[in-house]
Amino acid sequence: MPLGRLLVFLCLIVVTNVALADGLKRYAQTDGISVYLGVIPAQITQKYPGMHGGVPGNEHRYHVLVALFDNKSGKRITDATVKAAVYPLGLERPPRRLEPMRNDLLSYGNYFTLHEPEPYRVRVEILRGDDQQPSVAEFVFQRPLD
Repeated sequence: MPLGRLLVFLCLIVVTNVALADGLKRYAQTDGISVYLGVIPAQITQKYPGMHGGVPGNEHRYHVLVALFDNKSGKRITDATVKAAVYPLGLERPPRRLEPMRNDLLSYGNYFTLHEPEPYRVRVEILRGDDQQPSVAEFVFQRPLD
């Protein structure tokens, strides 16, 4: 194989692995719960002005949402109290409630400000029923450049 083709092949392998690894950062399991994370710019949610008290005006706002599934039954969890803390690595902030979002499928979400294009820790706390201690899932989200 010529050197040019070999380099292209190796680059494709690296890019594919990076893309797959990024996808894995959005899923976690904790205490029998599968947790899926979504983070999207708030501008995308502008067509839903009533969501979470209205669309924020800050350009560095992101809508953080999670979907929860019971590992045994595979069913979506719709009866949880969910909180999330979103903060730069090395810092810590108190969690805020993620509100239930009822459309066809229930998920939980809220807006967070991510000022700088840097990695953020997303710590999700889930309480179900009479649980005294939350189940916790942690993710790292890289805020993109403007």
